[in-house]
This record gives sequence, structure tokens and C-alpha cells, in this order.
Amino acid sequence: MSKKRILIADDDPDIRIFLRTSLEEQGFSVVEAENGSEALRLFTEINPDLLILDLAMGQPDGLDVCREIRLTSILPIIILTAHDQELDQVMSLASGADDYIIKPVSEQVLKLRVANQLLHHAAGRSDRPSAQITIRGLELDINRHQFTVKGTLVPLTRTEFDFLELLMTNPKHVYTREQVIEAIGASVSFSGEGLLDTHASRIRAKIKSAGGPRAIHAVRGIGYRLFK
Repeated sequence: MSKKRILIADDDPDIRIFLRTSLEEQGFSVVEAENGSEALRLFTEINPDLLILDLAMGQPDGLDVCREIRLTSILPIIILTAHDQELDQVMSLASGADDYIIKPVSEQVLKLRVANQLLHHAAGRSDRPSAQITIRGLELDINRHQFTVKGTLVPLTRTEFDFLELLMTNPKHVYTREQVIEAIGASVSFSGEGLLDTHASRIRAKIKSAGGPRAIHAVRGIGYRLFK
């Protein structure tokens, strides 16, 4: 079995050395980029299984790189930053990141976060049945990983897709926040109340912009449901 390939992009060589050493000890193949432009080039060339991006690289920064890659790929993306601020977490999530790690990070935390993203991504691609879910003009094609609203293709991140898939399986059922976190494969620390609400708000806005119905309703103190 070939090794999983991880692309890391950080302008600090010491951080890159730490990440490479830690990940290679876990059996991964690691490719380094020292800036955003190189990360985008290598992403196209090597087709990595997972990407770790420094938030504050020079232009394009980590958020710019994340947005660009999300136009064509649903691979797991982890943002790495020295700033412990919710705004940075929200911006990372809004740009399409799947997880968020604050520097300095321990080898154990890095290992768990990477393993979690890879396992969830693999399960999402291989274990789903052939199915389409259609409700009120919303259509989710699980095999093709596509979402349309009244026939219009609406791009979703992997996290948004998994969030919406859970709610569409039973559109009036109220799913707890814990069930949503499990469905999207996010760490608890990256799935605080405000960040889950950001996921919901972004999906809601995309549906509305495509002419769809008002969807994803928060149920205070419990979680979310697709329709009232």
C-alpha cells in the first residue's frame, strides 16, 4: 500500500522540519512548500491526500490558498496558526478548512488531527451507498459529491456537504450538536457553538443565493434541523 502523501506549507523552516519529522515517523510521505504560490503548484503536481497550511504566510496566505484549492478539491485541509482567536478560526472555516491547529502543537495532537481527517475523508468517499436525496428542489448526489438547488450546481466544502447530508436524511428531525460534530468529522475544539453556526449560515446563504428555500434552522439548546 502506498504511503499517504501530505503537503505542508509554512514559511518557517523550523516548523516545516518539525512537521516533516513528526509525520514521517507516522509513515506519511511529506512534501514541503515555503510559500502559498509553491503550495498551489505542488498541489497540482502531486495530488496530496491532505494539506497543512500556515495561516500567515506571505501572499497568497493560507486562506487564499485554501479558497483556491476548494474550487476544485475536497481533500482535507488543516490550518496551522500561532493565533488563538475565534475570528481566525471562523475565517479558516469560511475559507473551506476542515480543522484548525494552534502553534505550538504537540506530536500527539498533530497525529490525532491528521488521522481523524484522513479516516473521515476515506469513509466519506468509499463507504457511502449509491444514492441521491431530493427535497424541495435540493438534490444531494452522494456518489458524485454534488449538490444542486433547482438544477443549479452549488459548490460545497466537504464539511458543508457532510453537514447537509446529515440534515437531509431526515429534514424535520432535530440533530444534536454532538451528532453534527460526529457527522462532519471535526474535532470538538474546532466545532464550538459559533463555528457550527458559521457552517450552517454559509450553507443557508448558498441555498438562498441559488433560489432555494430557507433551510437549516437552529434549535436553541439542542442543535439543527433542515426544515421547520
